[in-house]
Amino acid sequence: MIPKKGYKANIASNLVNQILHLIIGAVTSIIASRVLGPQGMGYVAYVLLIFTILGNFGHFGLNNAVIYFKKRKKVNPTHLYSVNVTILILFSVAISCILLVLRSNRWFLSDYNYFYILGGIIYVFSALLFTHYHSWLIADELIRESNRFIIIAFFIKSAIIILLWMTRTLNPLTYFYTSVLGMLINAIFLGTHTRERFRPELDLPLLKAEYSYGGIIFLAAGCDYLHLRVDQLMIKQMLGTSYLGVYSIAVTLAELMFLLPASINTALLGKLYNTDDKQKFRQVMAQTYKLTFWICSLLAVVGIALSFLIPLLYGKAFAGAIVSTQILLVGTIFSSCAQVSMQYFFSMGKPQIHLITTSCSLLINIFLNLWLIPIKGITGAAIASCISYFIYGVFYLVFFIKKERFSIYELFSISLSDLKLLWSSK
Repeated sequence: MIPKKGYKANIASNLVNQILHLIIGAVTSIIASRVLGPQGMGYVAYVLLIFTILGNFGHFGLNNAVIYFKKRKKVNPTHLYSVNVTILILFSVAISCILLVLRSNRWFLSDYNYFYILGGIIYVFSALLFTHYHSWLIADELIRESNRFIIIAFFIKSAIIILLWMTRTLNPLTYFYTSVLGMLINAIFLGTHTRERFRPELDLPLLKAEYSYGGIIFLAAGCDYLHLRVDQLMIKQMLGTSYLGVYSIAVTLAELMFLLPASINTALLGKLYNTDDKQKFRQVMAQTYKLTFWICSLLAVVGIALSFLIPLLYGKAFAGAIVSTQILLVGTIFSSCAQVSMQYFFSMGKPQIHLITTSCSLLINIFLNLWLIPIKGITGAAIASCISYFIYGVFYLVFFIKKERFSIYELFSISLSDLKLLWSSK
């Protein structure tokens, strides 16, 4: 019998996990930025971005279907686990072969040597398995258990960065490989904790059913990820690596706001999948939405004030990130609300809502970046993203009000019962 954890306890565990990531990650980020400089940070940020995209989306939607088929469709867990891991292994082999062929012909990542390609292959394979294992644990609301392993892996990664710095061996390649090792350790830890026995299996009808649901989420997740990253890709092509290095700091700092939805989402999704009472279902969503909005608004104000410390912490070369950080922080308020909102529609079997909102937001962001980057540089990219983030959040708000019949009062008015969610045990 899998023990159920309280909703508040799972959110608290996520929040502690994210705060530790924030504090320690800030230290290692400052160290790396000062050692590598804008050019070195941009060089590593770009290749990590590429392999992160492959690791996040190389399953083509399979990992997006795990929770739904385990909890709603009641598929035999061992069979579901074995079939999915078998496919992920096959996908990893295929992606590895494609990467090697492309690099050998200098069609892709020609500025990076084979040490980066090898590390990238390990990263992609680990990320595919990690995402599957993490979804498996979320389905059973084993949030605190998974967080314990994730933070241990992060501590190991951070300790290695500090050791490399102290021994003066921190460079773009060694910094890159600490990320690879961190992801590999995460996959090993969480895979062990699923307590499922793997045996190679194929089940085409099951896979077809999973992709009919997960494929929509996959396309939406791709649009969502690109929506958050297309500005960096366009800056790399239009302005160069050094500008990307500066802007990447602004993005990193602004996206600290996402610590809150990241802390909430897994707990919220697990709670919704394990809640059968419709009234309770809606109440949990409304309370979570309004708390996300108001807490993120407060955090944005604090973040804008603290952004003036960027040159002091990261060095004068990164002073150009101040304005971009401030602009992005405003936009992330609405993007954070959208990230929480999507969990409601996933649990209801309506992933197409997420596809509509993310695809429209992505197209708007691309258009605005094409217009504003040549005029305003990285500040223009920040303005473009801020506007598209705002629209992203408004899309979900419209769906809640028009389709799901939530009221403005439900979604924004704070009451004593809402605040009790922060310390209640369930």
